[in-house]
Amino acid sequence: MTPDVLHQLYQGIFKYMVAWCDYFLHPLELDSRMKNGWSELSQISGRERKEMAHILLGCLVGKVPRRVILAYHSLLDFIYLAQYPTHDNHTPMLIELGIRDRFNIPKIHSLTHYINSICMFGAMDNYNTEAFECLHIDFTKDTWRATNTRDERPQMASWLDRYEKVSSFQLYLDSPIIMVNCFKIS
Repeated sequence: MTPDVLHQLYQGIFKYMVAWCDYFLHPLELDSRMKNGWSELSQISGRERKEMAHILLGCLVGKVPRRVILAYHSLLDFIYLAQYPTHDNHTPMLIELGIRDRFNIPKIHSLTHYINSICMFGAMDNYNTEAFECLHIDFTKDTWRATNTRDERPQMASWLDRYEKVSSFQLYLDSPIIMVNCFKIS
């Protein structure tokens, strides 16, 4: 199984980084350093986390110890380097952090697999689920809205089954082979 930028790096590692900010700053103080803040967000998308990653380091400068800035800088470097479209043996990698006493965290352990996966399977953009995440979200929202919110799972499955059948039939109707057959004189 290959590493996944969206779920492991942004929804995993970066999520930890934001949570660790609570040890150094009050959430309202961090919010005040940003345009709209993020402590009140109940669910954060991958795109929003990417945007947060772009400004987090700047929000912490002058408010946290230098060692924390270096650790966060290293993690953000890793996140960005892992997404390079090409890699070679000289691409810099994260070696040691020193932000916590122990790093026995599965999402952080998964970072050790990135180098081997990139060497074996190529650039990370070849196996990132982010492109399909919007489909997952859209289908989930649409199917949920189609239910009466009671015993929703069978209703959602039925809605998706019908949606797939209607979509398939529409593709069939739109295919050029059907159009030719419609005008065929027997």
